[in-house]
Amino acid sequence: MTRPEALAEGERAIQKWVQAGRHGTMKYLEDFRTRRERFFREIPDARSVIVLGVNYFTQKADQLSNLSGSDTSGTFSPREKVPEVSDPVGIRGRVARYAWGRDYHQVIREKHEILIAKIREIAGGDFRARSCVDTQPIPERFAARQAGLGFIGKHAGLLSRNFGPWLFLSEIVTNLELQEDLPARGDCGTCDRCQRVCPTGALDEDYNIDARRCIAYLTIEHKGVVRRDLRPKIKNWIFGCDECLNICPFTSKSKRSTHPEFQPQAGAGEWLDLNELFGLESNSAYGRRFRGTALLRADRRQMLRNACIVLGNSGRREAIPYLAKALHDPSPLVRCHAAWGLGRLEFEPARRILLRRLIDEEDAEVKTEIRLALTQKPSAVGARNI
Repeated sequence: MTRPEALAEGERAIQKWVQAGRHGTMKYLEDFRTRRERFFREIPDARSVIVLGVNYFTQKADQLSNLSGSDTSGTFSPREKVPEVSDPVGIRGRVARYAWGRDYHQVIREKHEILIAKIREIAGGDFRARSCVDTQPIPERFAARQAGLGFIGKHAGLLSRNFGPWLFLSEIVTNLELQEDLPARGDCGTCDRCQRVCPTGALDEDYNIDARRCIAYLTIEHKGVVRRDLRPKIKNWIFGCDECLNICPFTSKSKRSTHPEFQPQAGAGEWLDLNELFGLESNSAYGRRFRGTALLRADRRQMLRNACIVLGNSGRREAIPYLAKALHDPSPLVRCHAAWGLGRLEFEPARRILLRRLIDEEDAEVKTEIRLALTQKPSAVGARNI
């Protein structure tokens, strides 16, 4: 437990981070102070902030993606007709561990309701509380550190000595006067594994993250075109990224979560079947398929954009029909990344598809992407498979 006034350091850190532009297009962070003032006006007699951590570490992800090898079984030669998209080739994209099961926002809100009801039974009628699950203006990592749950690591997240880096954080702000916990102490010392493993160099030596380069931000929060130089570094991550968490020595502290809601079978799982994704022909179909999961944080258009990047990084011929379909998607955003993906593959059928589309494409930005794709260097995997 900590107090509202103890959050000031975290609030200043967020403001400084936003002023440096590292929040990217997450505009809601720019009015953090205004949102905070509005929030605490709703509970002006707030005395305590109960900080909670929920362990979400579930079974280990596959160590190797089926996109990363040089297996060409089932592929076709450049002279053969490109197969239909419905061919079940089993190409997949990787999902960050936090999104394997049910959407943690919903799960934790439900648990908060139960906890608040129990506290109300004990505290009586004057008790008031507000539930905060990620979307409220609370600097969660700093609140967790002040409440003794762990310290902030070089990956810019919380590190728990009991659960490692795999905690969902949330808060209950209340007017109860509760005993304050001692802040957690600790730091990463000379360890910089997370900084070195980050594919895009999003982590710096000051325990900060540049969201504009972070794969989690690029695949979830960012709504527009992904920078061309960052696309190859996304590799096979279609939603989020766990590279810095998986490499952290504190992962040795991990304990398997006892919450069935976060198990892969409860939600989307650790791999997203791109054949299934491309079969979802509408936003409503996409919404029905991923209802109750964190994958709805990104819409269908964003996920197809991400899928095009994953397919382009695969180096596999089987990716061509999916990218060919995406090159005719109504969204220019999807078509841009489909063009890039086809150019990365560097197979003759992909080149022919790009040339044909260049004639009919009307969007200037997409036409530019197609022209660049026709001249760009193939992916390393694709080059080996030619």
